[in-house]
Amino acid sequence: MLNRVARALVFPLEDRKWLSKIVVGGSVGLLLEVLFVSVGFLLTREFAIAGSLLAQATNFPALGFVLLVFQGTLTVPQADSMPPWRQWSALCLKGLLIFMLGMAYEIIPLLFIVSGFGLLARGGVALGLGLVLMLLGMLAGITAGFFLPMGIACYLAERRLEAALHPAAIWSRIRKVLAEYVEAYLLSIGSFIAVGFIGTVPALGALLWPFLTFYLLVVGARLFGGICSEAG
Repeated sequence: MLNRVARALVFPLEDRKWLSKIVVGGSVGLLLEVLFVSVGFLLTREFAIAGSLLAQATNFPALGFVLLVFQGTLTVPQADSMPPWRQWSALCLKGLLIFMLGMAYEIIPLLFIVSGFGLLARGGVALGLGLVLMLLGMLAGITAGFFLPMGIACYLAERRLEAALHPAAIWSRIRKVLAEYVEAYLLSIGSFIAVGFIGTVPALGALLWPFLTFYLLVVGARLFGGICSEAG
């Protein structure tokens, strides 16, 4: 597993044009971050971190790019470099597809979190219930996200959206590579938490976060693609 992780980490850097490709993906995220935060400030007169999170989640070109990396890792032989930044409309459509699949997995946890936050803001006797709902939502979100990489692999293999939403079939494939899959998922969560802490550094963190996030998405696509390809 350590060798697989190491190969995934260096994969983006082995591309001859790795710097420009990472810069493009991160720059789009940074521009969206500025846009979302600015709109949020105009509406609320506050700089909300939620705008930054939403910007990365809706970076459709970057998500489409990452899907191509994932798809290239599933094929035999595996792609030995990142795809080029071209056909932006196609990348946006692929990214939108990934976003919609992610929402399908996470909509119920998000509703729990939003409801809990609403109760938390009200305070009083609703405070405890709000905390419980938010905790349940986060746990449910982590659990649902566990199935997403293999769900995307199933979709790419069968070219049917229903394949990505069939829990029993997805679980049967995960079981074949369970140990490595779990390790990769926990490592991914830890990596994004670490990058999130970097993002809280004033000024510099906000600038670096989109680029680090994009890099980790590419690494994660390569890592999970290799694992999912062995599930048959």
